Amino acid sequence: MEFGVFYQLPCSEDQSPSQRYSDTIAQSQLADELGFDSVWLAELHFNPEFSIMPAPLLVASAIAQTTKRINVGTAVNLMPLHNPVRLAEEAATLDVISGGRAIFGIGRGSNPRQFAGYGVDIAEGRERFLEALDFVLKAWTCDELSYEGEYFQAQNLRIMPKPLQDPHPPVYIASNSADTFGIVGSLGHNILVAPLVVSVQGALDGLAVYREALAEHGHDPASIKVNVNVPVYVTKDKSKAKGMPQASFDNYLGLIRANRTRSLRGISELTYDRVYDDFAAIGDPDQVVEKLRSLGERYQNQEFMCWFNAGGMLPHEEVEKSMRLFSEEVMPHFS
Repeated sequence: MEFGVFYQLPCSEDQSPSQRYSDTIAQSQLADELGFDSVWLAELHFNPEFSIMPAPLLVASAIAQTTKRINVGTAVNLMPLHNPVRLAEEAATLDVISGGRAIFGIGRGSNPRQFAGYGVDIAEGRERFLEALDFVLKAWTCDELSYEGEYFQAQNLRIMPKPLQDPHPPVYIASNSADTFGIVGSLGHNILVAPLVVSVQGALDGLAVYREALAEHGHDPASIKVNVNVPVYVTKDKSKAKGMPQASFDNYLGLIRANRTRSLRGISELTYDRVYDDFAAIGDPDQVVEKLRSLGERYQNQEFMCWFNAGGMLPHEEVEKSMRLFSEEVMPHFS
């Protein structure tokens, strides 16, 4: 089992963006030292209480320069909002300056405010996503690219630099809607799953569709990774294990309710008790090990993306203590 750390980066009125970024970079450095496999950075726009990370590739570059071995990826870049020429150039640059540690995590997105802010018709999101992905992969693997799509065109472009990884960084696609699971399987890419977003049953049904599509299109399941996002908090103090992260997660759930969108409608009905029972790994090390084993058996995944500060309200020092304990007393059980 591989373990990564995930950052969405909400920023409340009494927090500063500079401190939130500083904490994220420091925690990523710690994750590198502790033996975590990856750092994942979300892209979100126009809602600072929910996230102040509109440019995850910039943050990934800062992390890459201050770490040695950990992979650095996006979870996710919102492809329909971007010019694929620029995205191909920037993601390849990250791969080069990181020494081949970039992960290309991408998604379609479904937030009307974000599409409107970029002047993109949300109804075109799926088609733009598929075309942009095709464009980027060809840009990375062709010496000179000519492309005639419905949304994107190019003539004799030499996209440089090329990624250091051959043929390109691993591609992970977020699947937050029923139809996307089958698409990702047909394409043969790794998959990012957030049961908190799609529900437990939605994740299970979607992964069944994904694996069926992999087989139907001749892709080797053994070469594909399923990465499941899970909120995590670890402490040796059982008396505060459940209560410590509740205020932070309640903040997250409150933001969801205040900014309800189609893709997040199911989350808005959740309570912290439901999150604790069905989606999170919270408790002392033994409890967290048991919960992760149960989740692994349920989803048959190869990776967990650990969300150590959902809601963003846990103090930096508390997050680091949780990460250290996770590394020392949880991860060895999955080696």
